[in-house]
Amino acid sequence: MNTLSARVLSANESATLAISAKAKAMKAQGINVVALSAGEPDFGTPQVVKDAAIQAIHDNFTYYTDSNGIPELRTAIAEKLHRENDITDAKPETVLVSTGGKQSLFNILMAMCNAGDEILLAAPYWVSYPAMVQICGATPVIVNTTLENRYKMTPDELQKALTPKTKCVILNSPSNPTGVMYTPDEIKALGHVLAKHDCFIISDELYEKISFGTPHFSIGAMPELAGRVITVNGMSKAYSMTGWRVGYLTGPAALVKQAAKVQGQSTSNVNSIAQKAALAAILHTASDVEMMRKEFHRRRDMVCEIISHIPGVRTLTPDGAFYLFVDINDALKASKHPDITTSVQFCEFALDKHHLAGVPGEAFGADGCVRFSYAAADETLKEGLKRFAAAIAEMTT
Repeated sequence: MNTLSARVLSANESATLAISAKAKAMKAQGINVVALSAGEPDFGTPQVVKDAAIQAIHDNFTYYTDSNGIPELRTAIAEKLHRENDITDAKPETVLVSTGGKQSLFNILMAMCNAGDEILLAAPYWVSYPAMVQICGATPVIVNTTLENRYKMTPDELQKALTPKTKCVILNSPSNPTGVMYTPDEIKALGHVLAKHDCFIISDELYEKISFGTPHFSIGAMPELAGRVITVNGMSKAYSMTGWRVGYLTGPAALVKQAAKVQGQSTSNVNSIAQKAALAAILHTASDVEMMRKEFHRRRDMVCEIISHIPGVRTLTPDGAFYLFVDINDALKASKHPDITTSVQFCEFALDKHHLAGVPGEAFGADGCVRFSYAAADETLKEGLKRFAAAIAEMTT
């Protein structure tokens, strides 16, 4: 009678949240911690968005809304998906607005998964994908990628991993944690493989607007995959609205209906004020979004230049997002400290001894790597990478 849920017990806690919490606790004690762990833009929410929220409060827009989202927001999202992503099947009635992209993903997985189903993920993956899949009763199946192939799953690797049990494949471009993007041709090549296999495809496009040259392409725009793609996006990253908690999805009407049922029986509608803010963000912040994208691009170039001079580590130049995924395997092999042989142990050492917070690669299915966020001021980034270099040097000498 007192046995707890095996599904929940089998899922890991969020490593990013745990490390961020420890870093904040150390800061509260007066320790000078440089935290490059959280995936959160450091810009303020655009003024037009804040103004819309304040106006909604003055207008007493403070009651329950439609559980799926206010009609004008769902209409704006559907029009955005048509205009920017060429997802012609998107309609207001097939848009579900949720409390962040994370809830969007959870709702859709709850709606589709049964015991015995397999959900295909490419590693490195976002930390929450496997845990969500396990909590929803399905089994995560991991396709391991390599730095040499820019951490991208190839069509051949995808084909080999697909089985009759594959219920869904999750794609994430630009990627958290690597920052790499699939080119339009690479997305289409994966799509041609999936067109021959009866499964759903979840396309996590949360970092869509933070890219540095590679064009973004939505797999939901491929006609041969019509009725099988669920596109997930949100306001957190592109609009610097992490705390507002607004995400959304669109997909096959029958599946979205069941995902809406999950939401209706759990959280119901997103905060009414945040929905008005999200509407303003979609309609009126193009210049703000571009300003932030350019600044992330500049910072990317700066941190890549700095890290290229640190011996014993390797990294890729990210195509988008705001993360640097650093391979420290060579440094770990050269470690003179017997208690530092994994990236988890290295991150604990870097935080405890050098007061630097990064996220170990194990959290993303990639041991021997560390993820740093460059969503921070120049001085913070320079100091953080200085501490990283010092930690690597101390470990290897």
